[in-house]
Amino acid sequence: MIIKGFYINYEAGFIRRGLFGSILFFLANNTPINPFKFQIIFEIILIILLIYFIIKEFYKNKLEPYILFGSFMLINIIARRMFFTLDVLLIVYFLFQLYVISKIKTFRLKILICNLMSIFMILIHEAYFVFTFFPLLYLLNISSLKAKNLKKIVLILPSFIVFIIVGICFNGRNMDINIIINSWKEFGTEHMKTISDMYWVYKSTDEIIMWKIPIFKKHPIYLLGFFLNACLIFLCMFIYLKKNFRFKSNNIFSFLICQYIAILLISLIAIDYVRWFWLSNMITIFTLIYVKSSNSYFTRINFELPNRIYSANKYIILFIGLPLGGSWSPTQFIYTMPIKYLFDFGNRILLYFN
Repeated sequence: MIIKGFYINYEAGFIRRGLFGSILFFLANNTPINPFKFQIIFEIILIILLIYFIIKEFYKNKLEPYILFGSFMLINIIARRMFFTLDVLLIVYFLFQLYVISKIKTFRLKILICNLMSIFMILIHEAYFVFTFFPLLYLLNISSLKAKNLKKIVLILPSFIVFIIVGICFNGRNMDINIIINSWKEFGTEHMKTISDMYWVYKSTDEIIMWKIPIFKKHPIYLLGFFLNACLIFLCMFIYLKKNFRFKSNNIFSFLICQYIAILLISLIAIDYVRWFWLSNMITIFTLIYVKSSNSYFTRINFELPNRIYSANKYIILFIGLPLGGSWSPTQFIYTMPIKYLFDFGNRILLYFN
């Protein structure tokens, strides 16, 4: 369960996603801590915390748990072993940020702490800014896009500047990665092969740009399929949120639109589609749980859906697949449907008893 993203550090100079690795490297050099054991224990604690928050908040707020079985939530994340990533840290940290900011009374201090906490996590993974920008505006109770509130949005500019600089100017080179990998060898070579796989993080090739991906160039209709897939997931999430957060339902549609724009934007240049959907959806759900104010800059859209649509949604999500990364095709869509995983699991059980 070694997560290579945790071992990027600043030994070769400033480089994106290097903050956690530098902290880990400092602790390993100045304390008896073994960095590999520490990282594993740290990840286990994070996973336990996330599971605890999911169970606690879903039970406390009487949220229907069926959404967690969607391909765009936990099914493909667990089935494809993508659960053990930096995403768990990002979600747990976001919950901590929500808690801290909600306890602060003055708006100026809220903005200051909001920027500092966001910058800290952006230095660990720049995608944090993308998926938490709209939720944090929601938390800061920005009630409209009038001039007064636009000034408030501008106050988050420091986080945006760091996000742009880190994402564009400090990608790192192969020579830098060699230095980083070698820096961990003094603590043992048992996990060096896994850590060495971090080369792909800094390999900016055409294969990670959506419109240049070979399968999309060869079959442009698959690109349309990807966007239709995203629309289908959006509708299922909207139906779920509309029912489970009725007291905030007037704002949910436009809030979710903003979150899915963020997903699509990052998907254009990063192929970890499964991660982006589950990360954004989890952050969206927890935002609606913890942000008590019904005011926001999101447009109020009030319409009701028939109860039969809410009921059908529970079954529809079992037949929605999701691209695993790097491409999309009808075959991949079918292969990743939750119903297939359930069928395969049941089949294995039957074979076991036979």
